Amino acid sequence: MIWLQQHFFACILSIILICVVAVSYTRFMVLNDYVVAYEGDCDPYTESCFVGCEDDECTEEYYYTLIEKYAPNVKAQCGTDITECDAAYECLPEDGGRCQITYCDPDVDGDETCEVLMEVDQIQESTEALEVTEEINEPVVSEDVLMQVEAEEVFDGEVEVIEESS
Repeated sequence: MIWLQQHFFACILSIILICVVAVSYTRFMVLNDYVVAYEGDCDPYTESCFVGCEDDECTEEYYYTLIEKYAPNVKAQCGTDITECDAAYECLPEDGGRCQITYCDPDVDGDETCEVLMEVDQIQESTEALEVTEEINEPVVSEDVLMQVEAEEVFDGEVEVIEESS
């Protein structure tokens, strides 16, 4: 009894710690009572999207929204793998009030992390892509072929051009 009186604070603290660990384990591991957050798809031409980079040099950008859902709802709708599940990327009626999709707000998040593209931007991007494709598809004629064509023109006047790909 004297030992308990001398170590009363340590005993109470140990009991409280064990109770907190047990309750937390039950809540998070058994009941899955928590909210998960992940990135969802976003169309920058119709919505205000966050901008992310695929690599450190930021050579390729992607657009996303932040989705927060109650973990048991996600597991009930999609199982353990949410990557191929369409229900994970939208708020459904069975989610109740425990689902939120956050779009980028330039006033809050800053202009550098948000991007809203207009229809004009989409037309410009498709025009640029078409120009690049046309440049790639142009035939490449080597100097040997040009000299051969010039020589044939001198001899018989008719030219048959054979394209070489390099």
